[in-house]
Amino acid sequence: MKKLNPSLYKNKVENPNETVYEVITAQDGLGWGLAIVDIKESELHVHQQIKEAYIVLEGKLELDLDGNLHQLKKGESIEILPKVKHKAKSLGQDPARIVALSFPAWTFEDHHLIKANE
Repeated sequence: MKKLNPSLYKNKVENPNETVYEVITAQDGLGWGLAIVDIKESELHVHQQIKEAYIVLEGKLELDLDGNLHQLKKGESIEILPKVKHKAKSLGQDPARIVALSFPAWTFEDHHLIKANE
């Protein structure tokens, strides 16, 4: 997977199983956000207000939306509505790279992790 030039993004958030490159954030005041995300496996979470769209740029991605599994390959997209519990994982050895659009822009305050028993 090709490294992204730091001039393309504002913030880089690295976790053990995903790296988020924030391009447009809530601070930009546009009412929407844009990130490039390299996903090995994300944690199950939910947004109360944010609607997202994922577009696969590289690799294959399995997305769990409220227990319903969807497989996406390069060029395919999916919409994630508010209040839908979701997580994603790469179906290959390398991370899948996606574009994540969010309406309104993504914030920590509306990113709620779901514990295994919830």
